[in-house]
Amino acid sequence: MGNTSLLLLVLIPTGALGSWIIGGKEVKPHSRPYIASIQLDGRHVCGGFLVWRKWVMTAAHCVIPRHSPAVRIVLGAHSLKHQEASQQIFSIRESIMHPHFNARTVHNDIRMLELNTSAIFNQFVKRIRLPKPNTDLPPGVVCRVLGWGDTSNFGTIPTELRETQTTIVDRKICKALWVGHVNKDMLCAASLNSTLQGVCSGDSGGPLICGGRVHGIVSFSGQRCGNRRYPDIYTRISKYISWVHDVLKRF
Repeated sequence: MGNTSLLLLVLIPTGALGSWIIGGKEVKPHSRPYIASIQLDGRHVCGGFLVWRKWVMTAAHCVIPRHSPAVRIVLGAHSLKHQEASQQIFSIRESIMHPHFNARTVHNDIRMLELNTSAIFNQFVKRIRLPKPNTDLPPGVVCRVLGWGDTSNFGTIPTELRETQTTIVDRKICKALWVGHVNKDMLCAASLNSTLQGVCSGDSGGPLICGGRVHGIVSFSGQRCGNRRYPDIYTRISKYISWVHDVLKRF
């Protein structure tokens, strides 16, 4: 599998089929108040997370148009089976993709969404802190990743928010496994054992949480969900803090 042409077959941006978490468990309801469900025609298509008042961060490869009545952002959710009293639903005023996002390489995979609202968030909605600029995570740091959806590779779809642990992988090792696809603007994480554990198709835009801050955005993964031979790849948020602040100032 060291052949680059073969690796291209397993480079899968995870955004088209709903949110998947492999090897995880249901979280305590509303214990992750920053999580967002990005929905198209009432169907969950990508994850996201609240980082500032009225601003949700997600992946650039999640194609999310502004002013579309089919798109909505749901905050304060635990179960997506029905509309809970805790949920707050918003349309999108602005959808701002990083100007250097490359759909082929999935580099600079970050997008900012401005919610179309002047409402005050309820007690079930809170933002999460971003990392300090240009900080990096050393190998071995244990993090967690969140999402709604399939708990296997076979379409087993729960409705409640789920979470799994994942561990930061040395970037040099990750580059060797993902020949030509990983750079310094990405984080790699995988299970420490042979258990299938991590993200898969559709978990795009979800948060990688490490030490109380969000350090990564789910970007792409291998063809087999949770396979540690191909660590899950995340956008390294700390490299984009300046761009995020510029967006907040301009809009």
